[in-house]
Amino acid sequence: MSFQTDTYQSFDGETIFYYKWPANKKKSLKGIIQISHGVGEHAGRYQSVAKLLQKKGFEVYAHDHRVHGVSAKSPDHLGFYDGDDYFSDAILDMRKLTEIIKKEHPNKKIILFGHSMGSLLSREYVTLYGGDVEALILSGTASFMRGLGTVGLISAKIFSKLNGKHRSNEILKNLFFNQFNKKFEPNRTKVDWISSDEEQVDVFEADPLRIEDFSLSVFLDILKGSKKLNKPPTFENTPKNLPIYIFSGDKDPVGEMGKGVKKVAANYRKAGIKDLTLKLYKGGRHEMLNEVNKIEVEQDLLKWLKERFKAKN
Repeated sequence: MSFQTDTYQSFDGETIFYYKWPANKKKSLKGIIQISHGVGEHAGRYQSVAKLLQKKGFEVYAHDHRVHGVSAKSPDHLGFYDGDDYFSDAILDMRKLTEIIKKEHPNKKIILFGHSMGSLLSREYVTLYGGDVEALILSGTASFMRGLGTVGLISAKIFSKLNGKHRSNEILKNLFFNQFNKKFEPNRTKVDWISSDEEQVDVFEADPLRIEDFSLSVFLDILKGSKKLNKPPTFENTPKNLPIYIFSGDKDPVGEMGKGVKKVAANYRKAGIKDLTLKLYKGGRHEMLNEVNKIEVEQDLLKWLKERFKAKN
């Protein structure tokens, strides 16, 4: 089935590129899904799951976050951010796409799907605009890593004062990505940590829109955002009747090999979320939608959606 692409102007004039997979006209519309991708990747990588959802009666939208993918002004601008708060700007960009969706589908709420950084943004998003969302799906999410996260946050603050927050920093980049990859030594590539499917890893490593280098502020703002949203108020401000589906690999270093993901789920339950499902896949790494058992993961996702959302027109 086909998809469309377009752009919109965000709150500060930034041009944001997005995809739209129109609902299957042969089926009654089951829901609208908005995807928020992870750091260093782009929305085009969700083509497979988007087409599957489209086929099953969902309409899917996904944008390239600012300085990512086609939203970057040029290849030289990939990862370069010169704003004040990347985390906040990215959430406002998401909100603009939600407004486009609402114009095209009046009186319908969205199912928000976030992966990795996108899951962090989505978790904050529902505390601000929960009335627009009828479900939350979190892939590869994380708690705040007390060790690595704290060291990274302190380092980012120091480096930003010394060199400026808009420049890249090799030390900080290596602190995270090299630590993630060390879990899977001996390494075949720099990104073994994303999946145990070597073909998918090779595709990602060769992707011309993959970002290895970021402005220091991107790291700093994501770390600050992560620390903030993993505190009690964020969980408590999440709508209690919001269905939440969390899935991850139990060998995902971002989720602290399942430990951090379980902590996130436990905090949501403690805050009174009534419908929460946690699925940890044995041996799975960071990108379960690109893992060796991706079909199982997709079917579990479809089953969860089917149990909650039936055709509405």
